Amino acid sequence: MSGSTILHDYLPGVQALDQAISATFGRGVIDPSTTGNATHVIMSILVSLFVMLLAALYAARRKMAADTLIPERTLNARSVVETICEAAFGLMEGIMGREAARSFLPLIGTLAFFILFGNLAGLVPGLLPPTEVISTNLVLALIVFFATHLYGIKKNGLEHIKHMMGPMRALSPLVFPIELISHFARPLSLTLRLFGNMVGDHTVLTIFLSFGLLLVPLPVMFLGTIVCVVQTLVFCLLSVVYISMAIEDLHEHH
Repeated sequence: MSGSTILHDYLPGVQALDQAISATFGRGVIDPSTTGNATHVIMSILVSLFVMLLAALYAARRKMAADTLIPERTLNARSVVETICEAAFGLMEGIMGREAARSFLPLIGTLAFFILFGNLAGLVPGLLPPTEVISTNLVLALIVFFATHLYGIKKNGLEHIKHMMGPMRALSPLVFPIELISHFARPLSLTLRLFGNMVGDHTVLTIFLSFGLLLVPLPVMFLGTIVCVVQTLVFCLLSVVYISMAIEDLHEHH
C-alpha cells in the first residue's frame, strides 16, 4: 500500500511536515515498514487545498463568463463544480425538499467534494486516498452526527430528545437505549463503509500497478472510479437522510 514515494519526492516541504506529524503522533510513513496517519493527514490537507483552489477557479470563471446561465461545453473548473453541486442538490431536494436542500447544500456539498476527490486521489500513482483510514472518515462521520442533532434540536427543541424516548412514557426505559445505540451506530456505519471500500479499492489497484504493465491497471482504474463516485454518493445520501429525519417537524406527529 505504500504509494507515497512520489508525493514526498516532488512536493517541497512535505517531508518536513511528515516528520513533524510523525514525531507528534507516532511513527508512520517515514519508515516504510510501519504504517501511520502522517501521509493521510498530508493528503487530507492537499485535497482540501485542491477543493479550495477549484472553488476559486470556479468563482473566477463564473465572473468572467458573459452569461452565467449558459452551461459551458468544455470541461473546466466551472463545469466540474456545477455538475457536482447540481447532483448533490438534486439528491437533497428529493429527500428534504427545496428549501432545506438550499440550507444544507454548503455542508453536504463540501463533504461531497472532499470525499470524491479524496477517493479519486487513490487512483493517481504515488498518492494515497485520505479516506482509506478510519481517522479521516470518523471525523467526516462525526461532523454529520453532530450536525444532525444540533439542527434537530434547533428545529424541534426538546422534542428532538423526547422523540427518541418513544410514543409511550412507560416504554421509554426500553426505547431510549435502543435509539441511542441506533444513533451512535450511524457514524460508525458511515466510517467503516467508506473505509472498507476505499482500502479494498486501493489494495486491488496497487496489486495491478505492481505488475508494471501499462494497460493492465486501466480496467481496475475504471472500476475504481465508479467505486469512488458511488461511495461519495452513499455517504452523502445517508447524511441527507439522517439530517432530514432530524429536522422534520415533530409537532405535526403529535
